[in-house]
Amino acid sequence: MPKLSVVITSFNSESTIGKTLASVDFADDVVVLDSFSEDATPDLVRRAGARLVQQAFKGYAAQKSDAIALARHDWVLLLDSDEWLSESGIACLQSWQQQQPAASGYRLPRIEWVFWRWSHPWVHRNRFVRLFDRKVTQMSAVRVHESPQVAGVVENLEAPIYHFGDRSIAVKLDKINRYSSLAADDKKSRGQRARWWHISLYPLWSFFRQLFIRRQIFNGAAGWVNAALNSHYAFLKYAKLLASQRRGSGQQSVDKNSSTGTSHDD
Repeated sequence: MPKLSVVITSFNSESTIGKTLASVDFADDVVVLDSFSEDATPDLVRRAGARLVQQAFKGYAAQKSDAIALARHDWVLLLDSDEWLSESGIACLQSWQQQQPAASGYRLPRIEWVFWRWSHPWVHRNRFVRLFDRKVTQMSAVRVHESPQVAGVVENLEAPIYHFGDRSIAVKLDKINRYSSLAADDKKSRGQRARWWHISLYPLWSFFRQLFIRRQIFNGAAGWVNAALNSHYAFLKYAKLLASQRRGSGQQSVDKNSSTGTSHDD
């Protein structure tokens, strides 16, 4: 029977951290790595009986990696502070603990809050590696959409997680702006370049995929809005990468002109 540690990263999460902690009170160990929240989050964590550790935010991947290192047991369930296990998810994990793990990591389905409603059951549910043996796992090094990388067999586990993420269109837009900048920086650091089809065709494909292939259409108006905003994210990350490329070539031109003494202001 594997011992289970739950690790949670948080910042100003007083509206959701209570549900997160209540859904994992069956675990053998619960630790919250908090980025010096300015609300009641630390008090709520202490009141729930979980361990609280605080450190300045070091980036999404680094923060999660540090949280995993705080676990007392090798088997880890990784959650954000706006996520919590469903009742069926709790039952599934309790059943999983009664036997020897058949894999080194498990992908769990996530049920999304979409602006004003929970996602329809027919909408495609993304799966994320959230349960894993940390001895054979490390966080990916990307700046955004970081994930545990497991060196071993990874299987699906029917333990749904609720994600109260896109609470409003304004929150989604703010996240899109921040995440698209990080994604553009990641692509640039890997030597990727933005092409014309990334700006013109990829956002259209993203909208179609979200609405019909991932079946956001069953979320009604919320699904249409979400598909459009995700398409906007697809556009922005490549538009920002393109702008970075153009600034770089522009700076090289300025440097070249400066070195030859050429000026367009003469």
